[in-house]
Amino acid sequence: MSELKIIDVKDHINNWAGHQISIRKEENGDLDQINIQLEEATFEQRDAIDDYLSDNVMFLHGRAYSTEDGESTELPSVLYEVPLDGISGINIDGSIISFITNRGQYAIIKS
Repeated sequence: MSELKIIDVKDHINNWAGHQISIRKEENGDLDQINIQLEEATFEQRDAIDDYLSDNVMFLHGRAYSTEDGESTELPSVLYEVPLDGISGINIDGSIISFITNRGQYAIIKS
């Protein structure tokens, strides 16, 4: 994994601070969508203690909402974690960033 690519993704997302973003994650055929009023994106490298956690993580800070069946529910945390282990296929195209990780496919969209 190239850390430079992760930094590019984080920096591009930080240009969207103050705007609403949507995160679409597809994992094992399940599709989740989260909307965040973005404050900032940060990156952390750590030594994960189990397989559930990721060694490379991007944190999206801001008020977050889950969208399901057209209904929005505010999430209790102001921090959304995007695991980045095995990141590949990074595509940055204006207001859409997409990539694949060991856990799923992501699209982050500036609204």
